[in-house]
Amino acid sequence: MQRIKCYEPGGGLPQADAALADLSQMFGGYIPNFHKVLANSPAVITAFEKMRASLQKTTLRAVEREIVAIEVSRRTDCEYCFAAHTKFARLHKVPDADIQAAVAGAPMADPRLALVQRATQRLWDARGRLSDQELDAFRRAGLSDVELLEIIAVIGWYVWSTLTNNLAHTEVDAFWR
Repeated sequence: MQRIKCYEPGGGLPQADAALADLSQMFGGYIPNFHKVLANSPAVITAFEKMRASLQKTTLRAVEREIVAIEVSRRTDCEYCFAAHTKFARLHKVPDADIQAAVAGAPMADPRLALVQRATQRLWDARGRLSDQELDAFRRAGLSDVELLEIIAVIGWYVWSTLTNNLAHTEVDAFWR
């Protein structure tokens, strides 16, 4: 049972209504429940969407950000985020075997996605405190310092969403199934 209600557009919060209207356009007329939960606080939904817009400009490809999202979903055991981000991964043509591996925390077959996955896992486990050898290994494997910083930013953004969904018990939309 959902513990924090979904704010519905027209509920008296103009700033939240504006953010949800933008999201409705992005999702083809649909507003996911997660965003409706965030919209209970106009400041939170606005900040979340500003961060989304910024992170879309990273050097990481969208599919790589989805791999980070799946790893964060796995670490925080977020059912809602698993549903959303595995769907997005499929839309980015990630093979089902790689999606299953990512959900399980197992190595992915795609070398670049596996590298992003490993970096996400190590940054999480080490709380960012990679050894000099680990940092050099990630650089030699093809991750730039910029990409490592962006992975950390994406981790933070998805921790925000997974903790919100876990607190709210956000109902997974049919849209994600």
